[in-house]
Amino acid sequence: MSKTRVLEAVRQLDLKTTRALLTANPALREVTDRKGRNLLHLACSASWSDLNVPESAPVHMINFLLDQGIDIESTAPDPTCEGMPPVFFAVARARNPTLVKLLLKRGAKPTGLFAAGWYEDIPMLDLLIKAGATIDEVVGVTPFLACWCWRKFEAAKFLAKKGANVDYQDPKNGKTALHYGLEKDFDPELLGWLVTHGGSADVADHSGNTARQLVSRKRDKRYAEAFQTKIGRP
Repeated sequence: MSKTRVLEAVRQLDLKTTRALLTANPALREVTDRKGRNLLHLACSASWSDLNVPESAPVHMINFLLDQGIDIESTAPDPTCEGMPPVFFAVARARNPTLVKLLLKRGAKPTGLFAAGWYEDIPMLDLLIKAGATIDEVVGVTPFLACWCWRKFEAAKFLAKKGANVDYQDPKNGKTALHYGLEKDFDPELLGWLVTHGGSADVADHSGNTARQLVSRKRDKRYAEAFQTKIGRP
């Protein structure tokens, strides 16, 4: 019963109840929910606005839990965010920059570019990058290529401008953003933008195809027109 109560208290950002329960039974600091998320993961996932509590509530709760000794880099086995630390939950669930800044100040490693990119949360992307997040972190692909293929173009453009490798090739097919853009018929002007920001038309995928070759095979002449002044001649 106490386990259920403390999990619910943290989800509700009820610090008074949480403090009372942990004071009475310190072992409750180690409890997790059915998905393996600990108290800190849950606190970092909670939205003060959805719960109709003061904006300071998650800050006070997280500081309290960290002071109780819960590992700031503890990871969750939850299949939807396996291996992710609390700062990821603050980015992806609460989407709260105040919490992210707090966790970073308390020593968390900056992570969550994929989640921030999915939501096209440009301020969050900027915050994480300035804090030292690895812009070309590879989790299957890089944040830039993931955003590009998700059609989260504002996020992809932001990452490109911040120095992301726009010619990263996915390990499975060796395709770059230009390859995928041409295959998926992205707007020709968008692909032209990518070329002007470093995208190479001459990187070959695992089948030996380059973006230059793919453009030449397009029936839609808008692609050739958009690329003509940008990729030049062979």
